[in-house]
Amino acid sequence: MISEKTLILILVSYLVQITFKAMCRMLMSLEDDPKLQMLQEDITHVCEAMLAFPIRFPWTRFCKGLRARKRIMSTLDLIMTERRRCSQGNQKDFMQCLLVEDEKSGSDEAYRMTDTEIKDNVLTMIIAGQDTTASAITWMVKYLGENQDVLDTLRAEQLHLAEKISPGPSLTLEDLAEMPYASKVVKESLRMASIVPWFPRLALQDCEIEGFKIKKGWNINVDVKSIHLDPNLYNGPNKFNPTRFNDDSKPYSFLAFGMGARTCLGMNMAKAMMLVFLHRLITTYKWKVIDSDSSIEKWALFSRLKSGCPVQVTRIDNRKDDTSAYGSH
Repeated sequence: MISEKTLILILVSYLVQITFKAMCRMLMSLEDDPKLQMLQEDITHVCEAMLAFPIRFPWTRFCKGLRARKRIMSTLDLIMTERRRCSQGNQKDFMQCLLVEDEKSGSDEAYRMTDTEIKDNVLTMIIAGQDTTASAITWMVKYLGENQDVLDTLRAEQLHLAEKISPGPSLTLEDLAEMPYASKVVKESLRMASIVPWFPRLALQDCEIEGFKIKKGWNINVDVKSIHLDPNLYNGPNKFNPTRFNDDSKPYSFLAFGMGARTCLGMNMAKAMMLVFLHRLITTYKWKVIDSDSSIEKWALFSRLKSGCPVQVTRIDNRKDDTSAYGSH
């Protein structure tokens, strides 16, 4: 029997909502706005269209995605027009930064971003950030539930931090810097899950790698998951072991956010969201993973648990609760 303080939820679905709202707040300062629900529904259609056959019949996922994208762009147009009309310079978010830089560029067309480019950047950040971060957190909760020793160490760190920081709804960057073990948990979760399992790249010139000749113009897929699970790079690669990152990783062995000029723009934001979620989860709730199946959805943009990771979550009344209840199966 489940008490009033206990909930059963499909974690990945719940996290997509959380990450979407967080992205909209950071990118556009949208909170509790009627536009949010419509935007989330339309972005879901756009993501589904990215995996659909490009057939423009009205009832197809592809066509629905195209219509949804038009609606999203119209909404972003309205937000940008309102900001310019009201000179809302007090909002310090991603969109405002793009608008301010656009104004600074003045008549220099070489550096000036068009409204279409600004809207594309905002939409790209939302699509690239909400599902990947939600999936990464889901895997992280699953791994913690399967590794009680890691969870115990993490909980000790987070409760110690909770005693030091000022009570309030927000964590500061300084607070996040006081989470060395949690940062390793995040990194190990990203390594094992490989949310983006491969990267497509274009060869800009003829080259040779390990005896293999690659011609200019070839499309190359970098197999990230195989690199992350390579025993030559990681000792016991299938074991969840955050302390492996006590030492620096070998070059090009950790590719959760890409590498070089194509490194993910939202890398620091994603890490911060994962750390904040970890702190709130560990210090406020205990949970039990109901379905430990590791099967991955076949038709998804990223590595996403097929089960959605159903969990039973109970709010903690006393932080001195028995640690064995955290993340147990």
